[in-house]
Parts: sequence; C-alpha cells; structure tokens
Amino acid sequence: MFSGVTGKIAASMMVMMMLGVVRSVESPYGICAHVSRGELEIAPQEFERMKEIGIRWVRTDFDWNGVNPVPGKWNFNRLDQLLRLAEDDGMNILPILDYDVAWARPAYRHLDAWGEYVSRTVRRYGDRLRTWEVYNEPNLQVFWRDKPSGANYTALLKRAYEEIKKVSPELVVLYGGTSGVPLDYIEESFAAGAGNYFDVMNIHPYHWQGTPERMIEQIRNLKQLMKKYNINKPIWITEVGWSTAQPPKLYREILPAAFVRAGIDPSRSTISVVDDPGRKFTGTRKFNPEYNLGIFRNVERIRLDQLKDLDPARSPALMPAIGEEFPGEYIPDLLAYVRKGGTLLLPSGLPFYYDLRRNGDSYRRVQVNEKYMPMFHLGWEAWWTDNRVPQKESYQKPAPEFSGKFQVDFRPSSRFLHDRNLKPGDQFIPLVEAGTDSYKGVVAALYKLNSDLKGNIIVCTMLSVCETVSEQQQAEMLPRTYLIALAYGIPRIFWYNFRSDERAPDQREGHFGIVRKNQLEPKASFHAYRTLAGFCPAGASRPSLSLKQGVFCAFWTRPDGKKVWALWTEQQPREVKLSLRGEATEIADHLGRRISLPRAIPAAPVYLVGPEEVAIDSPER
Repeated sequence: MFSGVTGKIAASMMVMMMLGVVRSVESPYGICAHVSRGELEIAPQEFERMKEIGIRWVRTDFDWNGVNPVPGKWNFNRLDQLLRLAEDDGMNILPILDYDVAWARPAYRHLDAWGEYVSRTVRRYGDRLRTWEVYNEPNLQVFWRDKPSGANYTALLKRAYEEIKKVSPELVVLYGGTSGVPLDYIEESFAAGAGNYFDVMNIHPYHWQGTPERMIEQIRNLKQLMKKYNINKPIWITEVGWSTAQPPKLYREILPAAFVRAGIDPSRSTISVVDDPGRKFTGTRKFNPEYNLGIFRNVERIRLDQLKDLDPARSPALMPAIGEEFPGEYIPDLLAYVRKGGTLLLPSGLPFYYDLRRNGDSYRRVQVNEKYMPMFHLGWEAWWTDNRVPQKESYQKPAPEFSGKFQVDFRPSSRFLHDRNLKPGDQFIPLVEAGTDSYKGVVAALYKLNSDLKGNIIVCTMLSVCETVSEQQQAEMLPRTYLIALAYGIPRIFWYNFRSDERAPDQREGHFGIVRKNQLEPKASFHAYRTLAGFCPAGASRPSLSLKQGVFCAFWTRPDGKKVWALWTEQQPREVKLSLRGEATEIADHLGRRISLPRAIPAAPVYLVGPEEVAIDSPER
C-alpha cells in the first residue's frame, strides 16, 4: 500500500494509468444484460445487436451460486462459454462478484468462503477481465440478505479487494453499485475505510419519476462526500434506466370506470397534479403522471399556491399526492376545490395520514392519522383501530356494480374504507371489495358528495407506486442521462438493461430493456442510443452542460474536430430563439431523423453539428 502525500499521488497515478484510456479513447457506452444466466443461448445475437448501436461493454453477474452452489464443488462452464462468445464478438465483460450461497448466507458472515469464491473466479479470468465490480446494490436487504450496513459491506469489499489484487495489482476494483445514491450508507462505508479498497466509485442513480436532471445534485453531493474522506477516484454508473411497463390495472381499468361513475369523461378532461419543486414538495414522487394518467386528455402540473384558484370547470380532477403525506396548510384549499364540485384522486394509501409541516426550507413529516379525513367525509378502519378488522384479507373482487368491468390485481390490504362520516346527500360507492369469511370491507371507493361538499373523491388504500414511463419517454431519458453523466465527469455508464423479458404487461422489472423479447425487436430507446453514440462517439471531448431559458445545452467536440450541441428541456417543450454562429451542417432529433432548426425545444435532445456557438434567448427578443 502507499502512504503519505507521495503515496496518494502514486495511487492516483496508478488508477489514472488503469483508467485513463477509458476517459480518452474507450467508449463510455455500456449496457446490462443477463448473458451469464437465462440469455446465454442468445448472447451472440444480443452482442450483434449491441454492436449496431456502438456498445462494446456488457455488465453481467458472475454470481457465487452459479459456480459454487455446493461446498467444495465448482463449475465455471457457463462463464467459460460466455467469455468465449464475448471474445469472438469483440465484447468487453464487466463481471459482478455478487450475492451468496445457501450454505454461506449472508456472505459477509462467511468471509473465508467468500474470499475463496472471489479468488477462484478472478484467478480463472483475471488475465482476460481487467475490471471487477464487488457486489450489486448491497444497500438493499433483498440482495444483502440482512440489514444493510455500510460497515459490513466494507468488510466484504476489503476481502474481495485483497483477493483481486493478489491476482494482479493492475486489476480494477469497483465499489458495488448502490441502489440510488444513499449518502448515509456510503458515508458509513467510507468511515469504515472503504475508500482504501476500491479504484472506482459506483452508483445506480435511478429516477423513477423520469427526470435524469435530478442526478446532478446527487453526483455533486457524492463528490463532496468523497472529498470529505480524501477519496480522489473516478465514479461510474453501472445501472440506470426506466421501465416501460404498462400502468397497473388501477390506472388502466379501475379509474376509468370510477371517473365515468363520477360523471367525468377523462378523454375530454384535464387532471391537475401537484408538483412544486420550489417548495420541495412533489405529489408525483415515484410516479409519472403523463404516462400513468394517460386516460386524461391533458395532465397539468401545478404549484401548491395555485390550489386556491383551481377551477373545477377547467380542471375537473386533481391528484394532490400519490402517497399518504401532504402539507396540512393547504388542506383548506383542497376542501374549497371539492366544495366547488372538483374531484380528488387519492390513489395510494390512507389520504393525509401524514402532515408535512414546514421546517425551514423543507418539510417535517408528522403522523396525524385521521385528523383530516373526516373533513372530506372519508372514513377508514384497520385491525389496529378495530379488533374486528382482519390483519390480512383473503379475497378481492370488483364491487357488484362494477362486476365484469375490470380486474383486480392489488396486493393484500389491511386498511378498509367506510361510509360512517357521510352527510345527508352523500353516497359511498364501493369499487373494489375485500375481506374474509367473517369480514366484508372496501379497499377502493368513490365518495360522491352532495352536501356541504359538492364534488367527488376517489380513494384506493393500496400503497402503490407506478415507476414506469412510456417507450417514447424512455427514449428521451436515455441520451439525457448519458450527456449529464459525461458532463459531470463519469466516464462509463451502463444502461439497465438490454432485453426486456416481458413477464407481464404491468410488471416493472420485465420492461427495462431497449429491445423486446421477441426477435430482439428495437424499442425507440434503441434508436436513441445509436443516435447518441453516433453524435458523441468514443474519443469525443467531455461535454460541457449549461441551463438557460429552461433549456439544457450540452456541447462537445468529436474526434473529427466537429462541434456538436444537444438541446433539451426537463419536461415540457419551450419556445426559444436560437442564434447560431457558424453553419449547422446537420440537425437531427433524438432518434436520428433529420429536422429543421426548431422554434420549440422538446424534452428529447435535438442535435446540431457544426456551429461555433449556439445562443439561447427568449422568443420575444
């Protein structure tokens, strides 16, 4: 090991020697694929598809259980075959050393067995695979097999690092990519000495709400944390992506029936959703409203201070939040909206169960139980409020009025709605019934109000998130993600993932791919990837990124010396005036289609080749 200032410089130089080529020459474009598991048989076809769009790096599991399921018995046949196929196609593999085996679980409690697995695997392939990732998302209990701990992960990482460096000091060790950017977890590992046991930091900055620009703050915060611990090492992203699974049946089938019953035709109506980043509140966390509320003609995002003026005649439906928390100071505005005939959509959990109270520039969450629900004539019960209520129901079905109109696929619930807070003139209309042999309850209902409140409230007690986007949105997010990451000094990014397995239409995990299961048919994101890699090829300069007039602008120079610009917005198109110094020899959209110079910049990047400078002004100027 190195020591002192000289040691730090030497260590940094070694990492630069190992990774400098990556920064300047090698491609930043990687992809995740399960080619070491269920996709091994079609790996050659997948590799050919990948090469079509400029991908030469594939991240896949070299999981412990796959080579050593029984103590003392080792089988590397599948990995041997994979490496032969990859080398034949000129593909680079990023292996993940991960998970545990039934006889040594969790792995960090069996470090000698873990060390032998790492040693045997790296010794077998270390002359062909130069970079090794140590575990996958260790901050998630489902993968860690125990309560996640940065300190315990450090012990696992240390042992892997030592075994890998015994094979060759030149091998590159990646920190196990974390799910999201959990700074507390990462700092716990740094405090335990993790910075001494990796060459490259690694994160998975997923953003289900469909805004990769939120990575910017995360990357900045991570770099600050690394600086705090004197960790001067590159950062990679080995997973990031968006699923294109269909919205759950609640949004595709149940809500359309509920709105019709409420007297609203979504196809002719606007729904407003609260999204107020300026006040650090969004009702759309883990929810893409434009996609999941696609039954509506128009989805409008509004600020909290706009609630008081919201007119049901113009916007007959309002979704204040996807979950159970809402700033209590705005409850009177919601009541006023319903009093005027508006319809509230409360699709996930017990409405207003938590009050968000101002705490400086942010909010503090306070559990208030049913404080606000009776104001809206809503009522609920659960086993902890009434011992007659079951802790878990045994059936779910459409209420009799809606029999045959939709299917139910909710997870079991323990919270049920009731009608005991209604006033004369109000109606309680069950949508989905649930219960047991001895209890009949309701987990989704329409409260049709005609007392002091004149509107409707649609409630579903099932906690659900809709972490999906449309295929078009996925194609928009991909190049934005790469350009942001490259601009912030991240030299390699692996998209998750290549092929969708399409287990079910609304199953999130089955629809992250950029090609379909059938015949590896390309999705729009496949073409977006190819277009990006063409305009920003390996060897291009690091993009610079700026924001002006609500438009993000990335700029770089290609290896052929041509200057390239990419322009996009975070959400809605923006009209701007573009002034070019020098000719744009090529203008294309994110799918590579040739277009003219746009007057409105969309959420999907627009590429301009050639200009020396691009100025962005308001359209009035």
